[in-house]
Amino acid sequence: MGAVSLEKQAAERSLWEHLKNDAEHRFEWSIYKNTPIKRGWLNQKWKIETNKGTFLLKQYNRERIKKYDLDTIRTALRTQNRGFNHGVPCPELLEHGGELLHKTLNGELYTIMEFMEGNLIRAGNADSHQMKSLGSAIGKLHDLLNDGTLPPKKETMFNMPSFQNRIGYWDSVIAACDEKGLTELKPFILLQKEATSKLKKDFDNLTPGWCHRDLWVDNLLFSSDAVKAILDFDRMNYDFLELDIGRIIISACLHNHTLNPEAVHAFIEGYSHTNELSLDRVIQSLRLVWYMESTWWISVIEHEGDPPKRFAHEMIWLSQHLSNLEEILAWKK
Repeated sequence: MGAVSLEKQAAERSLWEHLKNDAEHRFEWSIYKNTPIKRGWLNQKWKIETNKGTFLLKQYNRERIKKYDLDTIRTALRTQNRGFNHGVPCPELLEHGGELLHKTLNGELYTIMEFMEGNLIRAGNADSHQMKSLGSAIGKLHDLLNDGTLPPKKETMFNMPSFQNRIGYWDSVIAACDEKGLTELKPFILLQKEATSKLKKDFDNLTPGWCHRDLWVDNLLFSSDAVKAILDFDRMNYDFLELDIGRIIISACLHNHTLNPEAVHAFIEGYSHTNELSLDRVIQSLRLVWYMESTWWISVIEHEGDPPKRFAHEMIWLSQHLSNLEEILAWKK
């Protein structure tokens, strides 16, 4: 084992001991077992077993947290607990001294929440029962987020560029490909530009509102036939509701190169328990997710890890099928 790995392990052990001591003192309990959960990006998580029950401890990475406004995160955490209290399937966070976001003497920030049972699913592998349940849960969540408790903002997080602006962006990426000799990447960049040039009035009548903004399969737990938990509310903010809808559908329903129409229609059925959702709006949602995220994942900058590869695959598939989504999603029971 290399010196870097040993150093990293020692740092992780030191961090854990620091968090453990703070949590035991703060909540007046004893932690007798911890299991690291290797999921998520940079933030560290542990399943902890205590004399008061089983919980999850989540530490916020010091560098990553600098990109976030702490008041916005606190609002998201309070909203998560409000969701729990109103029947949204999400873990309840533990409060201490009126705070859900706890800070150690060394400045580490962490939360402790109920440990939720359930299974992760692989991207694209949700079935129609799971998607109907998920649609119902997301519809309930969107209702709660936009019940007036949180005031609307003047602007959404996604400030939509004009089609002409976006075409200019892709031209600059094509030039960068040529300059760097990225011949394998260039066809995918050209595909994004071509898809953009075919857009018309695709984004009229969008729905601004409070959104989860991080709905993909790694932030969900399922049983065999239902969603058990919606996780990680940290990115919650004011945006287009369609982005939540499109993101989870492409994440959960695109299997290899096939979008599962039965699962998509099951999501529509579930979501429609609380909010009207048409197939046209779902198609608009998928196009909007592509329009926002394609510049993130189809790039001359190489991303590390499996999630970015999956996101890039989703963006390429969408750019190839934007014009025939109606045909792909035509389905009747």
